[in-house]
Amino acid sequence: MSTDDRDDAARPEGTPPPGAPDAGPGNPPEGPREHPGLRTAGELVEGGGLSGGLTTLLYVVIGMGFWSLVGWGADRVLGTRWIVVLGACIGAASGIYVVYLHMQEGLRRSPSSDGADPHNPHQSGPDSAPRP
Repeated sequence: MSTDDRDDAARPEGTPPPGAPDAGPGNPPEGPREHPGLRTAGELVEGGGLSGGLTTLLYVVIGMGFWSLVGWGADRVLGTRWIVVLGACIGAASGIYVVYLHMQEGLRRSPSSDGADPHNPHQSGPDSAPRP
């Protein structure tokens, strides 16, 4: 065991080793960092672009897969062969509906839209609630 190993063991975690440059504007500190680039699936859908399109596709595919498995199980129990197709259709519709919900949430939170629906300005937005 060298002297450096003993120094590392005695040094509190998160402190730089002796002789290391201090963390400053040019030297960010080592260790866990918060990832500002990580976003939720809903934020990806709201943002659009390639990541929004892939997230939308993922919602539809996962919905179809899950409900197809449910339909396949129901087919096995009931002795039919058509419920799996119904499950796939329900899964695709539910995936598209979840994407729609994410888009509506994005419109409500968007600072540029101020919560208003541009197609129905009198039915949504901050002024649509009844006044006391």
